[in-house]
Amino acid sequence: MGLDSSLLLHEGRLNPGEEWEFPGSGWTFLWLVSGDGYLMGGTPSRSLSGGMVAVHGGTCLLRLRASQLGNLTFRWFRLDPTTLFGVFTLLERRRIDHPGQIDPALPWILDRKDPSSERFANTQLSSDIGSLEQRARLLELVSAVLSPPAYKSSIPVGSPRDASDRLEELLHQLTDAELMSMPVDELARRCHCETRRLLLIYRERFGGSLPGQQREWLKVKACSMLAQPDSDITSVAKACGYDGADAFRAWFRRQFGMAPTQWQQQRHRQQASPHSSFGSTTIE
Repeated sequence: MGLDSSLLLHEGRLNPGEEWEFPGSGWTFLWLVSGDGYLMGGTPSRSLSGGMVAVHGGTCLLRLRASQLGNLTFRWFRLDPTTLFGVFTLLERRRIDHPGQIDPALPWILDRKDPSSERFANTQLSSDIGSLEQRARLLELVSAVLSPPAYKSSIPVGSPRDASDRLEELLHQLTDAELMSMPVDELARRCHCETRRLLLIYRERFGGSLPGQQREWLKVKACSMLAQPDSDITSVAKACGYDGADAFRAWFRRQFGMAPTQWQQQRHRQQASPHSSFGSTTIE
């Protein structure tokens, strides 16, 4: 059925009793155009009919099976969060990066009358495959399904705010890319507190280290960019905040034990051999 690139819309068809396996990584959004089928692999199995949407976060192996009574047509696309920096805030990304922690548990099935299902129904296959307009429409659908509740400060207007309140507001405004590149002391300044106090607040809120989170995001961003066809080391280095390729190479070798070009070669071999193993970076 072609490439499973992120934010690329596909259409598939199944004959009676045939199965289609969901991609094993990232988020998958599937809309049943016509026919009846079943989601197999979750507990319990679920039935689908025309107009319904299935949302999966890769938390288990999942298959779509067509009913024995007729053919099935569906449209689907993937979302790979590691390819999108500068789009999500910290709180949005933590939700998207950890689908296994979402309640209710995945996969989700949306009724045909759900606003997101209706939005999917109005998203047509584009003659310009992979166009920016279509990617924007698919990302809009992702937002409609996965966005956390809108943030509303509990502090009355005009009331004094402490550093924790200010940090909460900033984390609902700054994108992951902005937070990744912002020095911790600058974030502390914006919260009107000392750096030590800021780090303590962050740890109490998220159970981890802010600098550690920034480092993990940088590793994911670097690998995601290096994985793109014809990626240029100098451009990747600049996007990751390094003035030159040599400094980036030294940092990358410290993180992964190999040069960026070696990483690319190893990844290429792994893609060519589905039975080989290859390490990946996980966002905490």
